[in-house]
Amino acid sequence: MYQVEYSSLKYYNNVISEECLYIGMLFHNLTTGKRDFRYISNFKRFQAFDDEADVEFVKLYLLGIKQQIETNIFNYNQTFSITDFTKIYVNEFRFSPVTVMEVEENEDYVENLTKMYLKFDFSKEKRLSNFVEKKYIRKILASSNAEFSPPKVYGIYDENVTFDYIIGNVAIKLFSFKGKNAAKLIPSAKQWAFSAEELKSRYKIVFLYDDDNETSQFNIVLQILKNHAAVYPLQDGLDYILKTIS
Repeated sequence: MYQVEYSSLKYYNNVISEECLYIGMLFHNLTTGKRDFRYISNFKRFQAFDDEADVEFVKLYLLGIKQQIETNIFNYNQTFSITDFTKIYVNEFRFSPVTVMEVEENEDYVENLTKMYLKFDFSKEKRLSNFVEKKYIRKILASSNAEFSPPKVYGIYDENVTFDYIIGNVAIKLFSFKGKNAAKLIPSAKQWAFSAEELKSRYKIVFLYDDDNETSQFNIVLQILKNHAAVYPLQDGLDYILKTIS
């Protein structure tokens, strides 16, 4: 097994905004010492997010991080601390808290975690399958060392309510909009909102979603859920959950 740590690089279009775009992934294999930095190659979405940004500058900025991070003849014998490196980024470019996890030696964790966090840089056919994505979500949650519980619980009428994960006192349900008509998810959202309201005295309910969908129906689904629980895009939600259960 390898022990690895990673942090995602987020871009904020101004220093006081909470809205951000994931644009890079930094990895450090603590077992082998190998370091990797991956970043977006499709800047159309970046330009749509901040049409005033200097894209050529951002490309050079990201390349500079890559050259600074990855092992070369100038830094191969230098001690590297991902925490020290990432904490200096405090303005528009900011790294997420560092996550430490275990992976198999033959596991392509760099590629898989990059596809998970920078998913919109990949065509739909090259993104992670639901199975692999859920596998990595569990790995990330397990990095907290909090205890998992059976995901099936009982509501106030003794009905079964099955989450995707329960870890510590946090119950997590994934909402996927991949290839789905958001309007057809409205009844499911209402059902889960009702369950969240029932169970909020026992668990912190968190709904995570992939934001493949930007229709008005999509926003209705999110609004229904937000009235009764914490709701986050997958990447931000994982950071929130790790902070909550730490």
